[in-house]
Amino acid sequence: MKQIAFLFFTFLGICTGFAQKPDPVIDSVRGKENPAVRLFPNPAKNKVEIGISGFEQGYVQVLLIAKDGSQVRNERRLVFNGNETIVFMFSEKPGMYLLVLKQGKTSIRSGLIIQ
Repeated sequence: MKQIAFLFFTFLGICTGFAQKPDPVIDSVRGKENPAVRLFPNPAKNKVEIGISGFEQGYVQVLLIAKDGSQVRNERRLVFNGNETIVFMFSEKPGMYLLVLKQGKTSIRSGLIIQ
């Protein structure tokens, strides 16, 4: 009995392979995505959406620090999968602030302008 194997290459399959998104930056020690933060909108008026990625499941501490170094807000938020959006509401005076997200030994800082 003869067995015949066919190998099909299609133009669609080749294009699909090249059109995929590149893999995220992986930390070789932990084997996980590096933590990152994205703020929208910035400058903001009374709320900001904090897009996080690469965090662990659990609590994330969100700190809002004024230009003079004083801590204005300190909240703990529960993160379910580590890649999600946190809505952060505030009623602070206009100015430049530093938004810090902490989880364990991980700490990410991002500048925030409040109008």
